[in-house]
Amino acid sequence: MTVVDQYDVDEFNVLDPPSRPPVPEADRFWPEPVAVVPEPPEAVRDGPRPVADDVAHRPVVEVEGNSNDTALRDVVKPVVTIRNVIFGDQFAELVEARPRKRSGRGLQDHAALEHLASRFVPPPGLLSAPEGAESAFGILRREQVLLLTANERRGGQFVAGLRLGYELQKSRPELVVREELIDRLSDDDLLVEDEPAVVVVDLRSTPHDELQAVRLGLVELGKQFVSHRSYLILIFAIDRAREFGEFLHGRMHRLERPEPVEVFTRHLGDDAAELISGVPELADYLRDLWPPAVKDVTDAVSDRVREGEEPRHALREVLRDRQEQGGPPLREIIRAKQTDSAEEWLALLLAAALLEGAAPWHIVYAADLLLDCNGTKPKKTPPLLTPSPYARLSALEYKSFDFETRRFQPPGSGAEVFRHFWQEHRGLQDTLLKWISALPRRNFDLTRDELERFADRCAELAGCGGVDAVLKLAESWAKATPGAEPDGDEVSDHWKARYRRSIAVRLLTTTAMDPAAGTRVRQRLLDWSKAAKPDLQLLTAQVCAGIGESFPRIALTRLKYLADSENPRVWEATRKATLLIGAGLGTASFLRHVAEWSDHAGPARLRLLVESTAVVLAQDEEDGDLDVLVDFWRQALDVMPVESLYPAIGDWLRTAAEAPFEQWGRMVEPLILATDGELKSIGRVHHAGWRALRHGRETGNDVWVAIADRLFGRLDEIDILVPE
Repeated sequence: MTVVDQYDVDEFNVLDPPSRPPVPEADRFWPEPVAVVPEPPEAVRDGPRPVADDVAHRPVVEVEGNSNDTALRDVVKPVVTIRNVIFGDQFAELVEARPRKRSGRGLQDHAALEHLASRFVPPPGLLSAPEGAESAFGILRREQVLLLTANERRGGQFVAGLRLGYELQKSRPELVVREELIDRLSDDDLLVEDEPAVVVVDLRSTPHDELQAVRLGLVELGKQFVSHRSYLILIFAIDRAREFGEFLHGRMHRLERPEPVEVFTRHLGDDAAELISGVPELADYLRDLWPPAVKDVTDAVSDRVREGEEPRHALREVLRDRQEQGGPPLREIIRAKQTDSAEEWLALLLAAALLEGAAPWHIVYAADLLLDCNGTKPKKTPPLLTPSPYARLSALEYKSFDFETRRFQPPGSGAEVFRHFWQEHRGLQDTLLKWISALPRRNFDLTRDELERFADRCAELAGCGGVDAVLKLAESWAKATPGAEPDGDEVSDHWKARYRRSIAVRLLTTTAMDPAAGTRVRQRLLDWSKAAKPDLQLLTAQVCAGIGESFPRIALTRLKYLADSENPRVWEATRKATLLIGAGLGTASFLRHVAEWSDHAGPARLRLLVESTAVVLAQDEEDGDLDVLVDFWRQALDVMPVESLYPAIGDWLRTAAEAPFEQWGRMVEPLILATDGELKSIGRVHHAGWRALRHGRETGNDVWVAIADRLFGRLDEIDILVPE
């Protein structure tokens, strides 16, 4: 099981729309391309670079409204990629890995939760219970804190938590449903002021000592959730649940297993009935399975059907593969090859596991590089007698490896091979790390899909004690080569540097969102945001853009410090990441999340804060919360230096001038109310208004003049507070 798959997001298969076939595995966690625009190979600034023929290029799309799709991939929305947002059009031809987007994570979309509810099979006792008993929903509604567990580690607990959140949202539409990743359990980390929420926290992989800290603060935390009119769902492994259940008596619910055949039917829809009747052994096989395991079966069947297999034949093959005993254990096979000094076979196996699905020449090249890192001298063979990559790879006779597709069967076997070498051959770890780090520096023609699978396979290290290795890899790929930039900038813009950095972004985006292994990664990102060289700060900004849509609090905490950067590339990446997150949150929620940005802020951060707020407001079709806007401007009038304040108000009024007339009030009114009748604040707003009026007259812009007149009219109506 991979570090990502340990987390049972969408274990009920609710993300695939019923009206369309499932998305291929490579694209399952990212929106589908809106267009395919092949581009011919061109020279890049510092020399030629390879371009894969099969790379699909996406146009830049403006972000409008709330674009969150974390619980459901197919909610209609603009397609936004980090390449579009961070790099822009001028780098569209560069083959690079996209940050991994995990559907179902973090901030949830209401429409997606509604779709989840329509396909979810409620376990007994979750939403309703027999007379004399209390359901999980009843406990949550009464206590506002629910401890959720199950006898099976992968029992669909997280999706059950989302289902409970949706049920609460039906009666209280203002509730936000979101998952949170915690590095410490406190109300500051889990709650946003004036934004009631249903917060789901998965603690199944949390170490014992950290769980004790959670236990000590849980009573006080529960009081905070009550006062904020919010709800907390904590998910525990069954072996940790008892002590918490005794500590908070009456708030624990043990999830039961829904009927497996019914879950299977919901997964496959119209085809399920025919399969159930045509494959009688299916019911016996499913009898003891929990929903995540049922989903594994349906996914495997769907994969085969997409490749052209008849559904019943595909199902029988899947059941046969899962029931058959495999050959000798991997440990025995590897030891036998080591005894025979079959170095090339071992290198090919590891390369195939690392670059699963890649072209044969890429796998063979990686195997040769591993042999070189291992100190193995290649055999000298005349070119005419040298076997082709296909011939060499075909010699990798391993039962789970399919030479035609370069994939391991069943899915996940390749990751298992990779983890096995890392965990059991500890003396090989330094060599493996050197090899993995060197591969993107020596091979620049991997396709985007290959880059992404490579980064995701490297992320497996985080789940088997290799978090430090993950951080070392990302740091090595992100660091600028000394002297690479002619202007002395510490952030390299060379296409090779961007190529490697994109892999580091994908790697850290994946691992940072892991509930357990991600703690160290998130802390390192925080450290880099506060004090690091610009190359690592640029990496951090791009990772924050990748995780910010799902986990805005985590991303914005780090972007706050990056906004003070004096490096223009870091600052621009921070600005674009902040805008991306703000567009997903909407004005009111965005301002709540950045409420503390003005504290001890320098000019660069203040400039970014005001600019991003103005842009987000212009994109937000909803009226928003007037009180939040008033608080924002009240703080700005109080702490912002005038050299930053006047342009900030000017930007705000410019946004108003570009808005329809009926929206002028919601732009002007927060400025008026924020003065609180104080002469100093009134004078500052008045002066900014005169600057706007002068600009309107000089440019002949009647709208600017009208906006300024409206502002002056409202200022004249204020009752000025005279100090005693």
